[in-house]
Amino acid sequence: MKPKSSAVRVLPSVAVLVLLSFLVGCAGMEYAGGMNRRYTYYPTEFPAAGRAVEKARQAGKDRECPVEFRAAEKMKNDAYETYEACRTKEGIAMAIEAANMANALCPVKAVTPPPPPPPAPTVSLSATPAAIMQGQCTNLAWSSANASSASIAPGVGSVDLGGSRQVCPSSSTQYTITAAGPGGSRTAAANVTVNPPPPAAPRVIDRLTLHVNFDFDKSVIRTPDMAELQKAVDFVKKYPGYQVSIEGHTDSIGTDKYNQALSERRAAAVKAHLLKQGVVDSQRIKSVGYGESRPVQDNKTDKGRFENRRVEILILSE
Repeated sequence: MKPKSSAVRVLPSVAVLVLLSFLVGCAGMEYAGGMNRRYTYYPTEFPAAGRAVEKARQAGKDRECPVEFRAAEKMKNDAYETYEACRTKEGIAMAIEAANMANALCPVKAVTPPPPPPPAPTVSLSATPAAIMQGQCTNLAWSSANASSASIAPGVGSVDLGGSRQVCPSSSTQYTITAAGPGGSRTAAANVTVNPPPPAAPRVIDRLTLHVNFDFDKSVIRTPDMAELQKAVDFVKKYPGYQVSIEGHTDSIGTDKYNQALSERRAAAVKAHLLKQGVVDSQRIKSVGYGESRPVQDNKTDKGRFENRRVEILILSE
């Protein structure tokens, strides 16, 4: 009976060894049931390759890059067949390659950003001087950047991209420059104001000099001088409708400022007399004083100073 007892004790030990052998043999293996393959367990590289291919399929890579997808799937299938043909290392290497191929399918192509748009032109235009008299000219100056052509209107046309030019408009004009380039076109403007010429100075048609004997430092017309003033009345009557200018003058005694005011008062006195006589309309007569600035004789003598204390009546053209 003892031998039988020993046999019973050995059986559990054998079972343990068989289980350990099975566990060690399945280390690094993965269950592959449902894959319709020859074995139930395969090295982990094979199911990993299968999952990589399936993930690529779910991502639409079989449609996006079908040729490369079929190559990865074939590599996976060939890996299984190689392993099942007992070429383990070669099959595992092929499974790893299949997973890598599936994971690298349809790489995103780098998109080159479009080049930036060309810069828009810049342009400036100025006129110096900006205001001229009719018949005069002004100078246009301009500059531009990022342009390939430029033109100025009106009347100038195509110009260099920077420069200057003289223009002589007959009336007020706005000049506009247009600069064009790959980035579009831009404009700038400069206004030139053309003013009409000043009216021509009235022409002296006739002149009468009165030697009204003004007392020194006085502007009052004396009774003895009324005959002289009658000459002025008769003189102005000959030119109805004309402009009349009364100009007062003094000698050099006194300051310039004082003599200026005195000459103005003396001219105004004669003007008032002519208006009182009704020989001229108030709109057509003016008086002005020149002080001692326009002597006709030497102020060093009494006679000379007397001649310089005078009033001149000028008949002017329109």
